[in-house]
Amino acid sequence: MTTPSTAGTPSTPVTPTTPGTPTAPGTPTTPGTVPAPGLPGWTWRVEPPDNWIVVPALATEGAEDVAAWEREALGAVRASLRTQYDADALGLPAEDDEPTAPAKSVEHPEHPAPGVVEPAEPIELDDAGRAALDRAAAESVANLRAFADGMAADGHRVVAALGVLGRGPVPVLVAVGASDPADPDDGLLAALGATGGNPVSPPTVEYPDLPDGDGVRVTRLDVGGFSGGGWLSIGLGRRTEHDDVVVDTVLVWRSQDLMLGAAMLELLDELLPAVHVVRTAA
Repeated sequence: MTTPSTAGTPSTPVTPTTPGTPTAPGTPTTPGTVPAPGLPGWTWRVEPPDNWIVVPALATEGAEDVAAWEREALGAVRASLRTQYDADALGLPAEDDEPTAPAKSVEHPEHPAPGVVEPAEPIELDDAGRAALDRAAAESVANLRAFADGMAADGHRVVAALGVLGRGPVPVLVAVGASDPADPDDGLLAALGATGGNPVSPPTVEYPDLPDGDGVRVTRLDVGGFSGGGWLSIGLGRRTEHDDVVVDTVLVWRSQDLMLGAAMLELLDELLPAVHVVRTAA
């Protein structure tokens, strides 16, 4: 796999074409399996864990499916934002005071979910509050959709975590690439952002144990030239070697919201097993 020009984008992308099937009530429809033109006989899909959504793209799912997803996602995103609105209105402690402590899932309280805000006691919103919540949810969904449309040309997916430390949806790029086992390369490291970076504070590379491949985690902090603002990137990858092909799975999160870093380490660990790459032809 040759080194991609942009961190987080493997060189042999796969292109989503098939819309998915509805998930449980109250969650958006999940786009389905993804055939791989650069990887014949293989498909991949994301089965989102609780509090994650998979964002469709117009170029791959079609206008009707995307419109249906947007309606469903609007409710899910609004609910996740409403939880934080209630916490703020009631004067509860801010979640980012303890960013590494896991909290219970908003929709599934019996299952711990890292970084997810505890539901506050619902309060009655006035007209202005409801309008502000509706605008915030609509803007969040529109931003996710724009990101997904921008990544679709390269054959990548966008997923988002809901309710993380009181923030809006947190997007993560998901990509799958392939290389020849007879010609090993460092394309996975490059895709995760291990090359380059600040020479004073170079990227940190770790190799976590995975049950289904070789794991790589890259954490890097980049400082803007003129603004001085910091960008934190966390990339998590999985390399699975077969007799005829090496398959790489890449997750990349990048943000200036540095307080999310600890929670995203856990959330990416949670997301990676949900990306399934399957051989469909002998």
